[in-house]
Amino acid sequence: MAGEVKIISRTYRKIKGKYYARVRYKIDDGKPLDILRQVENKSAIKPKQAEIEVDLLKNGPAQLVAGKVTFRQLAQHAKDNIYVSALYDNQETKIKGVRSVVPAHSALNNLVAFFGDVDIRKINEKKLTEYQVARLSGTIKNLRKVSLSTVDRELSKARRLFNIAVDEGWLLRSPFTKAVSRNLIHDAAETPDPIKTRELTDEEALRVMKALNTPQRCHTLPVFIAAMDTGARKSSLLDYLRWKDINFGDEIITLTAYKGKGRNIKPKRWPVQMTSRLKKELLQLQLQRKNKNDAALVFEQAKVNLRKLWTAAYAEAGVPKGTRLFYSVRHNFGTEMANEGMPLPALANLLGHSDVKMTLRYYNMNKKTIDKARDILNRRAIVNG
Repeated sequence: MAGEVKIISRTYRKIKGKYYARVRYKIDDGKPLDILRQVENKSAIKPKQAEIEVDLLKNGPAQLVAGKVTFRQLAQHAKDNIYVSALYDNQETKIKGVRSVVPAHSALNNLVAFFGDVDIRKINEKKLTEYQVARLSGTIKNLRKVSLSTVDRELSKARRLFNIAVDEGWLLRSPFTKAVSRNLIHDAAETPDPIKTRELTDEEALRVMKALNTPQRCHTLPVFIAAMDTGARKSSLLDYLRWKDINFGDEIITLTAYKGKGRNIKPKRWPVQMTSRLKKELLQLQLQRKNKNDAALVFEQAKVNLRKLWTAAYAEAGVPKGTRLFYSVRHNFGTEMANEGMPLPALANLLGHSDVKMTLRYYNMNKKTIDKARDILNRRAIVNG
């Protein structure tokens, strides 16, 4: 959009108790346009008006102005400014961006495939519901049918986009009211999927390791062994585990995890055991290393096609379809440790949990638990008999 920018007026609006600085302008002899920006209080209106005016005169009219924002533009703004690679300070505290850019952009692309160039002011609960139905039924062109949990994640991204639009003054209110959010976005804890929350049995784990021990998949086998012997999360192994975290002398591995939302998220680090078989795998990987930098990722090469290869191996091993790859292994670790008598507070430390209540989710009472209870009661009966 080219031409001379002329400021028409500087006013403000108060909507539902919130103040908005408002600058009206036009380009050449075109029709008047508005820019609205929310401010914290009334005294901040004039400085914000001046900021808007300087930006208009210096850089020209913004692409995103009130009444002229399409969903595609809003999504692109989020990609360029919100969903960017995470930036950390010297203390490794996240100060900007997100840790998982690719999944975020993928969700935005799916939303854009449906809403496209629709004016964001015209998107309401009905339109959002249509998106939900279309994704669940697989009727959006070039997008496959997905599960309810996937749609929930994408709608959560849409809700974030509309909140951004409100903050920027491109919308006066989000279509995601509390009622709409409750209707459209479901709490995953309400309907737990028994397949997705199941643990991998020891017999299945042995079959999976056999299926992974092939020329095409063997580079991912050390990751599976690491998951089995540490109970670590996928991100802790693939995204954050570096050679400097491996202590072969003391047979200790230091794991890292970033949990929570928003800015200023600090990393959590804790030590876990290194078993003999895991040590053997890590020593072999160390000999094969091309990057001798201690900050290099341990499983950098194994990340290539890992999900695809593991999915095939799980199927070949007869693991029920839908079983989560890493979670099932981590769940197995938690259950086995608890069954062998490890106190839950200690197990919580190994799993990187700050609350034992979370650890209880990883502990399933299985046949081994029942057998142990029977043995205890039988011994007590003999003593008391």
